[in-house]
Amino acid sequence: MMHKFYTSDPKIDSTLNANYVVAMINYSKENKNLDILERLEYPQRFGFPVIVILDASGKRLHTQNTVCLEKGRGYDQKKFINFLYNWSPAALNPDNYKK
Repeated sequence: MMHKFYTSDPKIDSTLNANYVVAMINYSKENKNLDILERLEYPQRFGFPVIVILDASGKRLHTQNTVCLEKGRGYDQKKFINFLYNWSPAALNPDNYKK
């Protein structure tokens, strides 16, 4: 549902493509991907779906439970966009906050 939401919304899709490399990691009875989840510091503790933000070297910066991005039975565009902007490379660049 989340994948369909962000790929069908041009503003969110363009924000993602401009600032992130998206990788969808599956978790199922048949394929739990436990080695990857361990490397990502156990994001399943928040439930699924979950968003994990990594820096360019693969270090985990943030794990986000998607409940706070929801509205009704779906996702909220404004909340989703704000989340993406707040974790974008530009937002994390300390030079952008110097006077």
